[in-house]
Amino acid sequence: MRLPVVKQMILLVVGLLLLAACKPKVPKEYIQPDEMEDLLYDYYVAQSMPVSFGSKENMDYVRQYNANLALKKYGRTQAELDSSMRYYYINMEEFQKILSNVQKRLSDEALELGASSSEVERFTTQSLSGDTTEVWEDSRQMVLLPQPPYNIQQFTLKADTSYHQGDSFLMTFGSTFLVQSGSKTAWVLLSVRYENDSIITHHTSISTGTTTLRVPPCKLKAEELKGFVYMPKRKASDNENDMCVLLLDHVQLVRFHNKQFANTSDQQTVTAPDTLKKDTLQHDSLKPRQHKLGERPLPENSIKLENYQKAIKPLTKNRRL
Repeated sequence: MRLPVVKQMILLVVGLLLLAACKPKVPKEYIQPDEMEDLLYDYYVAQSMPVSFGSKENMDYVRQYNANLALKKYGRTQAELDSSMRYYYINMEEFQKILSNVQKRLSDEALELGASSSEVERFTTQSLSGDTTEVWEDSRQMVLLPQPPYNIQQFTLKADTSYHQGDSFLMTFGSTFLVQSGSKTAWVLLSVRYENDSIITHHTSISTGTTTLRVPPCKLKAEELKGFVYMPKRKASDNENDMCVLLLDHVQLVRFHNKQFANTSDQQTVTAPDTLKKDTLQHDSLKPRQHKLGERPLPENSIKLENYQKAIKPLTKNRRL
């Protein structure tokens, strides 16, 4: 009885080993995923070191010098990094995993340094039934590259009964560029469709740090929110093989109720019927009485018509002299 069980276990282990052996691996001539993750992390830290002296050319030189120190730390050259980046651009699934891990490490470090105490971060702690509500439903992190289809991230949010007239919106996220050289350009766009099918669109450019996009209050109720983050192709003067990656983290979309507009709307709803009734009565009481042609209006407190007729003596004919 035990022998067949042992054979089955052996076959299972052999099958797992064969499956692991068949899994594609990164060729040895390229930087391996774990080392690539550490290198990109240090590469960003080196490039983001503050440089506040000299001309723009000197500042670019210092940043590049710091990036070369990160390469030297791992015993790699710029050529090895370039060739590895070309490989990972083709094998995007593996590269996405590496970038997500780098992004998480950068986010965790930011939280340790007190980033969660920012004004925007506190919105997530508010009650969902309060005047300030986090409505973002998609992933909190995004990774974009200048090559389609990885250069755009779209999102859509349908409004529910918790949305009201006068609502305003605030979208914010942390943005990080990993760029070897050349330009770095990206935009975020947010459009709101209201109950009368009118659409208001707002957009702004993205830079390293914190990006914020605001939609002011509107008297109409929002029905749908749409938008995208877009990273265009690099300029013709840029080297296509150079690394250019955009990392977004802590993506938030906050909705604000307009208290002043809500109070005004409620007050109008309560007082409108009484006001109309009062105005109607006043209009009826002041409406002048319509008289027929040749009829003289009588005073309000005049005597009745029959009594008035008795008080009048009949006329007599004039006598001849």
